[in-house]
Amino acid sequence: MRLQAAIDRVTVDRAAEIIDQTHGCADIIEVGTSLIKDYGLAGSVKVLKEKYPEQCILADIKTCDEGEYEFRKTYEAGGDIPTIMGFSSVSTLKACQKVAEEFEKEYMIDLLEVSDDKLEILKKEFPEAIFCVHLPSDDQGVGLEELVKHMCMKLTGVEKIAVAGGVKLENIDLMKRYGIDTVIVGGAISKAADIREAAEAFAQEIRRQK
Repeated sequence: MRLQAAIDRVTVDRAAEIIDQTHGCADIIEVGTSLIKDYGLAGSVKVLKEKYPEQCILADIKTCDEGEYEFRKTYEAGGDIPTIMGFSSVSTLKACQKVAEEFEKEYMIDLLEVSDDKLEILKKEFPEAIFCVHLPSDDQGVGLEELVKHMCMKLTGVEKIAVAGGVKLENIDLMKRYGIDTVIVGGAISKAADIREAAEAFAQEIRRQK
């Protein structure tokens, strides 16, 4: 299981400080949507990748159109994993898939508001993608366990599943039971009084053997 630390709604300098404090704990650093919107790919993803070249960086660009252009620009900026919304057209998704293959990189499909019929298409056409079960941040973490149970039944056969939205230390065991590949943790790390301590706690819980 990989730990993805999500950083958003801060300055790029503050993002760098958080990366310093999560070093060795977070497998993936997520440069959040608002951070990218505030500073652009060049001012956020590119700057952070140049500062931390060995760090895997997910760029939460939430592509829903112009797939080839947006994915190419993200990879060229140093992003390792761009995101695309699962409700996007299949042609847009395939354009992103093609660019990911060209760069030999991962990509993530965000399953917010994806219908069951569309989910079946995604599973068939994009089996190599990371599928992100995403509880909206506006839900404030309510209903995450039920969502994970429900979606994992529908995602049978998918190799890489990520979970975002209200992930806490106490539900890491749930994620392990369902074979989740990546847990995405935002404020529980980035807004903690002691970021290093919080990141270490999540890393230890993920690696803990029963």
